Amino acid sequence: MVADLLLEAAGLMFIGMVSVFTFLFMLVLLLQLMSRVIQRHFPVKMTEKPTTIDTKATTVSPAIVAAISAAVHQYRQKQ
Repeated sequence: MVADLLLEAAGLMFIGMVSVFTFLFMLVLLLQLMSRVIQRHFPVKMTEKPTTIDTKATTVSPAIVAAISAAVHQYRQKQ
């Protein structure tokens, strides 16, 4: 009786694992096919001029650096 239940459970487990594996395999194939179709019909256009970062906007003024340094120094002195 217990052996019959274990065999039935193993059979159900095998069927479940095969169905999940088949579904995932088909999903991967479908996604690859969709990727190829989209790349073929809608290619990515490269820009002619690369974008540059404005260095003036990313620099920090020396007064702000001094204020941050003083705050960090004061914080470390209290500990």
